[in-house]
Amino acid sequence: MAVADVIRLIGMNPVYRNRLVHREMSEPAPPRFGILDVPPGDTLASYLIQHRIHRYSHQCDTINRIRSGKNVIIITPTASGKTLAFNLPVFEELEGDSEACALYLYPTKALSNDQLATLEQLAQFTGISARPAIYDGDTPQSKRAAVRENSRVIISNPHELHQVLSWHAKWRPFLSHLKFIVIDEAHRYRGVFGSHIALLLRRLVRLCHYYGSAAQFILATATLANPLEFAGKLTGLPFEIVDKDGSPHGRKHFILYNPFYDGIGERSTYQETKDLLVSCVKENLQTLCFTGSRKMAELVTLWAREDARCSSSHLAESISAYRAGYLPEERRVIEHQLKDGSMKGVVSTNALELGIDIGSLDAVIIAGYPGTMMSTRQQAGRAGRKGDDSLAILVASANPLDQYFMHHPQHFFSRSHEHAIIDTGNPYIVSGHLLCAASELPLCEDTDQEYFGNTFPELLSVLASSSLIRKTSRGWVYS
Repeated sequence: MAVADVIRLIGMNPVYRNRLVHREMSEPAPPRFGILDVPPGDTLASYLIQHRIHRYSHQCDTINRIRSGKNVIIITPTASGKTLAFNLPVFEELEGDSEACALYLYPTKALSNDQLATLEQLAQFTGISARPAIYDGDTPQSKRAAVRENSRVIISNPHELHQVLSWHAKWRPFLSHLKFIVIDEAHRYRGVFGSHIALLLRRLVRLCHYYGSAAQFILATATLANPLEFAGKLTGLPFEIVDKDGSPHGRKHFILYNPFYDGIGERSTYQETKDLLVSCVKENLQTLCFTGSRKMAELVTLWAREDARCSSSHLAESISAYRAGYLPEERRVIEHQLKDGSMKGVVSTNALELGIDIGSLDAVIIAGYPGTMMSTRQQAGRAGRKGDDSLAILVASANPLDQYFMHHPQHFFSRSHEHAIIDTGNPYIVSGHLLCAASELPLCEDTDQEYFGNTFPELLSVLASSSLIRKTSRGWVYS
């Protein structure tokens, strides 16, 4: 096995041996399948059979709960099949109700494009008239009206949602029949940013209620310590959790690698990362390397290509950088080459940390602790999608926290994911969203406190005293 060969190389090669401070191994797990309370309809069943999709236990559990009308947060590892778990019940609803609509929110445009391809394939195969489309800042003005009026599944992001809520009258047909709001990679919405998104979602729910709909929420993530608390604060609604992963995975090896084991370090973290990347690629391991910046992604790629060219020019061409700032077409080419196996090594910023479908990877190298266990496990989880052995290597920087983990590996591997904090009571955040909400629909003291919390009446009077809102016969309006 190539993974075993690389581990043996790191353990025996004099250059690497002293730097290997710890190796952790998790045993493989077989698949656990589930049963749906009600089998899917003929068209969706044919899709599953044609694509040889087996329904794992967590997928069936999620689908059963969504069918029963529950808001669900699914928290299972990267590449465990979360997307199918929410696409199947959404398409069942679209097939059964010709007016039903769904909104998918993603934190990045790359993820939006990835999901669009999946939804288009599903709609084309089943014949269900979902007409999925992306509506974001890149959507041409000439196509926006057609997307609003015709698409039953719209893919967007929170930034665009904030822009369109003021124009909700144009979205009336969509909002009045909105059945599902799907939020993937939900762990991204935490801290101050997440608190803003929580208020944005409350504004969306408020408009849905105004138009007579009550959308069901589906959240998906791979890394959270407090999923139920987080989901409740993000949306203001009760949730049920699915967190028992039924997907198979192979044996996983995680290596802590310390270039500064002697307190000095002859070479930098990124030079060591380059060496490990080239070693993995030479052993035919498809490897993804994470760096902390765009500049370092380009430099590590350049160094790795120079080293690889000494062995083979073809090998050098199979290593590439991937980061924000590339043209969408360039990124799609690299993603496709990763999927078909022609690209052996990619050096990326955290642009590839999220769940873009890039096929099966054998190894992941993380240059420096990313700052949270969420990101560390998200990045390491990109390897091992085929069920074969996989390898993750954390290359330490000279940072004191990195060095602490290198000297106390038991603390690193026993750490849980961080708690995702959301504060929907922050007056500076709430007051700004109250102004937005007042411009969307007049605010009512009796009914709108459920969306904006206990400080709502107090903030109304503060905004009114500053002449930012005023009382009318319809309610408080933005002035």
